[in-house]
Amino acid sequence: MDQRFRRAAWALTFTVATAMPALAAALPSRAAGLWQSTTSVSGPDGKPLANAANVVTLSCVDPATDTRFFTSGESQCAQLSIGGSGADYTIDGVCSQQGKTVQIHETLDYASPQAVTLRATLDSGNGAVVVVSHMQWQGKCLAGMQPGDEGDMQDGVFNKTDNINDAFNQ
Repeated sequence: MDQRFRRAAWALTFTVATAMPALAAALPSRAAGLWQSTTSVSGPDGKPLANAANVVTLSCVDPATDTRFFTSGESQCAQLSIGGSGADYTIDGVCSQQGKTVQIHETLDYASPQAVTLRATLDSGNGAVVVVSHMQWQGKCLAGMQPGDEGDMQDGVFNKTDNINDAFNQ
């Protein structure tokens, strides 16, 4: 899967914007270190999108970047709210993504600080797209990774596609 789709899927999955209204709840912190996400995206017909089934990505998370993964400036959202407590959270809102208005409903299940499942429904009026991501802590970040790095493994080597901090440093 190419970097554009991966970044778009990530941005659609984590749609809380930097210019957000006051939110009712704060999301729990995940464990610092290497996180592996296995994500599948299905279209309005319920079938997986091309090259979007069981896509595995790696992220290096620390306390300063954890929230940034969930508040990426890739979309502009209004009427956004986070609710929940304990292990179960929801994010609802209306966002602009690639020039279109998108209704979002996300559920986050924090089984532990090392395991989180996200299910997002994104509807732009052309039918709902569903994103399911199982995120699992793997331990320490790989040698050479910096907090915020994202990418995948190719031939046993980490292939960095971007760093979540780049959006905040522009």
